[in-house]
Amino acid sequence: MYIDSTQDLTKELAKRRKALGISQLQLSQLCNLSVNGISKFEASDGDREIKLSTLLKISKILGIRLKLEFEK
Repeated sequence: MYIDSTQDLTKELAKRRKALGISQLQLSQLCNLSVNGISKFEASDGDREIKLSTLLKISKILGIRLKLEFEK
């Protein structure tokens, strides 16, 4: 799947989390993040900044492989 916006990315991560039956609290504990941070990230519609390291941590736990592409 190709995702080209942070809004779509946040929706897909939340959708995957729910499909796996993982609560925001459980995900926050697995990622060593605050549940408030997970909640705000998912509700942000992509306008909230997130560290790449955090994004990679969340995606790994959710079983999602991220491939980044940079353009000049």
